Amino acid sequence: MMAPAQDTTQLEWKPKVGEVTKLKFSMAMNMGGDIGVSFLITSKTTKIEKDEVTTESEMGDFQLMFNGQPMDMGGEAPGAGQKTTTVMKMNGAVVSDSSTAAMGGGERLNRMNAFYRPSKPVKIGDTWENEWKADKEKGLQNSKARWTLAAYEPKNGVDCWKVDYVFAEMDSTDGISANGSLWISAKDGNMEYSKYEFQNVTFQEGMPPASGSGEITRVR
Repeated sequence: MMAPAQDTTQLEWKPKVGEVTKLKFSMAMNMGGDIGVSFLITSKTTKIEKDEVTTESEMGDFQLMFNGQPMDMGGEAPGAGQKTTTVMKMNGAVVSDSSTAAMGGGERLNRMNAFYRPSKPVKIGDTWENEWKADKEKGLQNSKARWTLAAYEPKNGVDCWKVDYVFAEMDSTDGISANGSLWISAKDGNMEYSKYEFQNVTFQEGMPPASGSGEITRVR
């Protein structure tokens, strides 16, 4: 294991206006057959004001596979070609996100996918948490996420802090849950890579809950 330049970190995010990042998403699920989904999200930072960062994103290169064979979507994928806007605080808290309306999933998925940076310096082995309150009108359960600083190691050719995490909705036995790892660039705080597993996730209204796994890779 390589040694970090310092023993502690706050995983500080250092966005720049005009910066463009590309993330390749891939997921595997079983829903009466093996489903594979992949797409590319291209994001541009358009504004930084105090501790809020605004980004505009667009999805492309969408592919859907069933039992290893490409599937015809009969039109564009949900959200494909649409520009969406996200406003996020420097600590990772989402202020607003139009992509949930365009691509589905809503606030439940925002909670599952959230990454909150620690409020104080942490060292390897330290943990931090975030809790969300239930909102019956929105169909949201009490939820909790815990992150653990696990290691300092290279990923994607970049020196990174590895962060392990778990997430769960806590009000029912069939709520969403997830676990995985993130590799966060020690230089600029962007995510370089992530791998995860999820259970009981509804991606689109009318679809049955799905369980599976996925990866996210920063593309240069």
